[in-house]
Amino acid sequence: MIITRAPFRIPLGGGGTDLPSYYKKFGGKLISVAIDKYIVTTVNRPVTDSLIRLKYSKSETVKTASQIKHPLIREALNLTGIKNGIEISFIADIPAGTGMGSSGTFLVSMLKGVHTFRKDEIKIKDIAEQACDIEINRLKSPVGKQDQYLAAFGGITQLTINKKGFVTVEQPIIPNAIIEDLDNSLLLFFTGIKRSSSEVLTLQNNSTKSGDKKVIESLHVIKEIGEEITKSLKKGDINNFGKLMNTHWVYKQQLSEKISNDKINRWYQKGISAGALGGKLIGAGGGGFLLFCCPGDKNNLRAAMTKEGLDEVFFHFDFEGVKLLANF
Repeated sequence: MIITRAPFRIPLGGGGTDLPSYYKKFGGKLISVAIDKYIVTTVNRPVTDSLIRLKYSKSETVKTASQIKHPLIREALNLTGIKNGIEISFIADIPAGTGMGSSGTFLVSMLKGVHTFRKDEIKIKDIAEQACDIEINRLKSPVGKQDQYLAAFGGITQLTINKKGFVTVEQPIIPNAIIEDLDNSLLLFFTGIKRSSSEVLTLQNNSTKSGDKKVIESLHVIKEIGEEITKSLKKGDINNFGKLMNTHWVYKQQLSEKISNDKINRWYQKGISAGALGGKLIGAGGGGFLLFCCPGDKNNLRAAMTKEGLDEVFFHFDFEGVKLLANF
C-alpha cells in the first residue's frame, strides 16, 4: 500500500495573476501558504484481477483508464501510462468547492502516489507541472498554477510565472518568530457556501482575453500588492500585511461581480469592525472560506462570526508539501 498526502493552500497576495490569460501577456507573481489540511491518497495493486477501482466522493470500477468518469483521475492515469490494474482512494480534510485549491491538491497527491506505484523517480516541480498540464492543457479548465505548486512545495511560497508559463519557485526568508506571528494572526471561517470556481474564473479569463481595462488594471495592482505583502512579511510587519489584504480584497472584487455578494460583504465588514485589519475570500470567490488577519485580540472577531453562523476552521502552516507517508 502506498499512502501520500498533499496540503491545501491559502493565497496571501497576487492571486489571479497565475492564470494563463494574464501571465501569457504580463507575467504573473503571487505568494501563498500551505496549511495542515490535506488530501490523502492510497494506491494499491489489485490482488485478484486487473480492474481499476476508485473511491472518492463516488466509487468507480472499470476495466480501462479510458472508461473513468472522473476527469482528473482519468487524465492523470493517461498521462502516467497506467491502463488498468490499480486501486486508488482519496480522503480530504476540506470539501471541494470551498476555494482551497482542491483540484490541484487532489492531482498532486494522486500523482505522487501513482509515480511511486510505477517506481518512477520524479522531481517535485515536475509533479506540479504535470498537475498544471492536466488541468490547463488537457481539460481546458480555467485555473492557474498556484494550487498545484503550493500543494507540491508547501510552506510560504512565492511564484513568479513568465510569459511562457515557466514558474520560478522561491520560499522567502522570513524569521521563525514572524512566521509564528502570522500563523497566529490568520483566522479562517467557513461561510457554508460551496460553489464551482469555474464560472467566476471563466468570467475573469474572458475579460482578460478581451482586454477589459478594469480587470487587467485590477490584476496589475493585485500583483503589486502581492509583492508588497512579501516585503512586509520579510520585514515582520504583520500590521501592514493585514492592511494590504484589505486593499487586495477591494481590487479582487473588481474582477467579477460574482466574487462577492451582500451577505459576504456584510460578514467581511463585521469582521473588520470586530478588529480584523483585512481579509478576503479564499480562492475564486462566491463562497467558501473567509480569511481574516487579526494580530490583536481575536475574541471579538470570533464572537462576531459565531453570531453570523460561521464556523472557524483552526489550522497551522504546512512546510512539507506533497509527501509519501507509507510504501509497504
